[in-house]
Amino acid sequence: MTPRNCSSRPYSSPPYSPRPCSPRFFSSRVFSRRLLTLAAATLIVLLAGCGTQPGSAAGDGSDTFDWVTSSPPGKSNSRIRHLVLHYTDDDLRGSLISLTGSQVSAHYLLSPPMPEIGLPRVYPLVPEARRAWHAGVSQWSERSNLNDTSIGIEIVNAGPQALAPRQAGEQEDAKAAVARRWSPSRDFAPWSEAQISALITLIKPIIARHGIKAVDVVGHSDIAPERKTDPGPRFPWRRLHDAGIGAWPHTSDVQCFQRQLASEGLPSHEDLLTALTHYGYPVDHARPELAIAAFQAHFRPGAISGAFDAESVAILLALNARYRQSPGCQPT
Repeated sequence: MTPRNCSSRPYSSPPYSPRPCSPRFFSSRVFSRRLLTLAAATLIVLLAGCGTQPGSAAGDGSDTFDWVTSSPPGKSNSRIRHLVLHYTDDDLRGSLISLTGSQVSAHYLLSPPMPEIGLPRVYPLVPEARRAWHAGVSQWSERSNLNDTSIGIEIVNAGPQALAPRQAGEQEDAKAAVARRWSPSRDFAPWSEAQISALITLIKPIIARHGIKAVDVVGHSDIAPERKTDPGPRFPWRRLHDAGIGAWPHTSDVQCFQRQLASEGLPSHEDLLTALTHYGYPVDHARPELAIAAFQAHFRPGAISGAFDAESVAILLALNARYRQSPGCQPT
């Protein structure tokens, strides 16, 4: 699918707004009365088309039912509950080819700054009311298959350094997978300031339109930690939170929980996995390291180990206290 008028459509407006029908006016000095009559008939048809409810069958079925245009609307809400952010791991051309092919798609694609205009460009690829194929096998809190309930934004970014391929039949346990995927020596591409500023501007009306909660603005690695690392540890989640997008713990809560943990010790490993699940992460209890690493990449990217420590536990408890109605810290 080729993007439609991508370069000229402002990304602050809703995607794919219907174009108004534009009747043509004909000069009597040029056209004969017969052509004027034909034009008038054409105008009536066009205007009738503009007034027809999309998908209503009004007109087609006018001999079998009467379409009521003034009935009160029924109660409804948006199907959208989540916003999922991705890097494309490709350049703009390759990203457009992938996202307009038959395998994957996203609602929006955000480019780097374009040389000819000096600004990033937003490509609206799938209407927000439609389901795009960007999340794959995924879960967040009690919802799975997040393609059904999310808006997906792909951001053009080169992503991480490619991993060395494993040998055929080689098995990799969760700890080894964390060490390979999230190694400090694995270089993830940086993000440009112009791109992040554009992303914030794009996201704000989306979360307002659909009432998306801060805790439900997530990365692909948050909802699919077994498979994904995007948008990666260099993504500025705190910058988005400071702009009113997404979740972040209160610093004072983190510090309070750190003092509490220093005095009382860490909760049991099972209790911590329950807390991680309560926040939203899909935890495979046979391989919990991958979910822990994804959490750390989002909220404590400077030290991604896949194992709980006092700092990351304090962050988790502070997040649950702020967003998931868990008990807050009790200062000692």
